[in-house]
Amino acid sequence: FMITQKLLSISLLGTEWILYLLVLLSVISWAIIGERLYFLRKKQGDMDALTRKMEKFSRDGRWEELIGVLEKDHSSAAAVGRQIVVHALKQGAAVEEYLPVVLSQEKLRLESRTAFLGTVVSIAPFIGLLGTVLGIINAFHGLSMSAQGENMVMAGISEALVATALGLFIAIPAAAAYNYFVRVIKKIVISSENFAQFLLISFPKKEERGAHVFAAQGK
Repeated sequence: FMITQKLLSISLLGTEWILYLLVLLSVISWAIIGERLYFLRKKQGDMDALTRKMEKFSRDGRWEELIGVLEKDHSSAAAVGRQIVVHALKQGAAVEEYLPVVLSQEKLRLESRTAFLGTVVSIAPFIGLLGTVLGIINAFHGLSMSAQGENMVMAGISEALVATALGLFIAIPAAAAYNYFVRVIKKIVISSENFAQFLLISFPKKEERGAHVFAAQGK
């Protein structure tokens, strides 16, 4: 009985704090959606133009100049390619084993903050449902303490349902954005891997790399 009374006292605090929480989640979600749209669009880049530049410099073995070109490009493919070339020139070793590490690091950067959207998709409807349940409890408790009857209960329930509607209103665009970002990130990672593979094909073979590294260091 004591536990019931304590839970009831918590329920009677109302749903206003839940509505504020949902509004806060909505603001953060939309801020992340806007930031990720801009960031991922920049990370997609122009793969055709980047590939043409890579072929132009790699054909003549102008790897240092290619690094400069890749540094000016903000795409994920350019970032991955630059790290591959720098690693090969400095280490003078095979870079095929280094590629998965570079790709995983870039994928982590691309996925930053998107997990929050997935969390919002999962919890926002439940937070809204909690607000509705608390509102209904509050409405029926008010009925027991008042003689106004059914009208008071219906008014309380209608107000409580606002929390569920708000939770769904937040979760639906967050779910759409999250699924879109997952697809875009997958596409960017595949494009970056393909670009890196093209770069490795153009790069000198293992037995030839020592000479290229020596020449680069002698400049």
